[in-house]
Amino acid sequence: MTGPLRRLLGEKPLTVKLAGLLSAVILATILSLSISLISTLTSNTEELLHERAKSLATVMATLVSAAIEFEHVEAATERLSALAKSPDAIYAAIYAPDGTRLAQWGQVPPASPFLLPVLLATSKTDGHHLQAAVPVGDTLHSSLVIAFSRAEQQRQAAAIVQAALLTSGLLLPIMILLGVLVATNIVQPIRAMTSIADAIARGDRIALSQLPSNEKDESGTLARAFHRLLVQEHEHQSLLEARVEERTQALQKANEELALRLRQLAEAQEQLVQTGKMAAVGQLAGGVAHEINNPLAVILGFAQGMERRVPEEDPMRLPVRSIVREALRCKNLVQELLTFSRVGKKNVESVELNGLVRSTLVLVEARARTQEVKIVQDFAEKLPILQGNKTQLQQVLVNLGTNALDVMKGGGTLTVRTYMKDSESVCLEVTDTGSGIPEEVRSRIFDPFFTTKPVGEGTGLGLSLVFEIVQQHRGQIEVDSQLGVGTTMRVKLPVSLSGATSA
Repeated sequence: MTGPLRRLLGEKPLTVKLAGLLSAVILATILSLSISLISTLTSNTEELLHERAKSLATVMATLVSAAIEFEHVEAATERLSALAKSPDAIYAAIYAPDGTRLAQWGQVPPASPFLLPVLLATSKTDGHHLQAAVPVGDTLHSSLVIAFSRAEQQRQAAAIVQAALLTSGLLLPIMILLGVLVATNIVQPIRAMTSIADAIARGDRIALSQLPSNEKDESGTLARAFHRLLVQEHEHQSLLEARVEERTQALQKANEELALRLRQLAEAQEQLVQTGKMAAVGQLAGGVAHEINNPLAVILGFAQGMERRVPEEDPMRLPVRSIVREALRCKNLVQELLTFSRVGKKNVESVELNGLVRSTLVLVEARARTQEVKIVQDFAEKLPILQGNKTQLQQVLVNLGTNALDVMKGGGTLTVRTYMKDSESVCLEVTDTGSGIPEEVRSRIFDPFFTTKPVGEGTGLGLSLVFEIVQQHRGQIEVDSQLGVGTTMRVKLPVSLSGATSA
């Protein structure tokens, strides 16, 4: 290809060569961008279709869950028939773990396209169909499979390809014309500079004044380079001083960055030590909780059964009720241990922080009123949407609010604030007007089972659980406290780069 190209362009003027070269480069760029755009749009369309299919399947699984749990096949079938409103839905079926079809809508194939039972929401393509599967129910391990048509997606992909090709064809003549204009503007100054250089070479000093030194393009740069030869020694000195100053500023900036990195390293080391503690105690707590959970469930089940059978006037009613109450308390403690030890996977979803905080404060408002504690809400507007688990983040706010109320039993003010810390993090602050945290215990407040509350009033897992949840969300938690003034717990959560804004 190199030989023929040289023979083709070898005898052509420079203008033609540059115009052809620029046109070829621009055309190749347009084609590359078109191919990349087509691939990106097709991939995005495919991902959006998969996410939409799994989301719709998850909603339908929620609708039919109760019917499947109670073996109401007619009700499950009726709920599945609501998919008829979706123009691209083809069929839906609910399978038992052994492959038995419990309910269906549409023309369902003889066998499930997924390995049963389905444990997580998943999707795959099969020819012209997109199939999504999600688990149904908490005890029967049933699976919901929904098939969707890909005809609309394929039509959109064809439209994208057609539009990209049409755009490339329309832009080609414009790019060729632009290449000719650019080549002409490049060649003309070169020819002028060549003539002036020939005159100077013949001894014509007047031609030196004809150099386009006032021009802002490359010809002006070359002319100014000639004049700079006369003052080169003075410029060398000025350049040396400027470089020394530049290096000094760069060194100072590097020192500041090094100090910042050292502080960040110290903070990371402290968090690593705390995370190590959490991992060790979490592993132990998870094992203990698993061992306790099963016999505790048996005790609670028999106790609740006895409570329903023992009459109100029976003397055994009080001890049976006490057994149920204390067993439920133990169950809640076991659940906290399981949560602390990261048992079970948590769904990650979009979280609008202000709305989450407003709905969660309802859970502590009743107790705040009884203690004559005033709740002040200070929320920043247009916060980015976060990616996290709503239940866990609610648990963080409930634990922080409960701890704050515990130190304000005689009344006070509970202030909850949200704001942007910087472009990469959002802050949630919970401030109380309690007695504050002593300096000697401040470093231990996130340790598992450490508490300053009286025996029977706390397990010491609240702040440990908060720390663990914040770590799972790739965030940080800070404590500011003054004795006699109050305490501020500050939770910093990372911002999703693709998140929208919230009111």
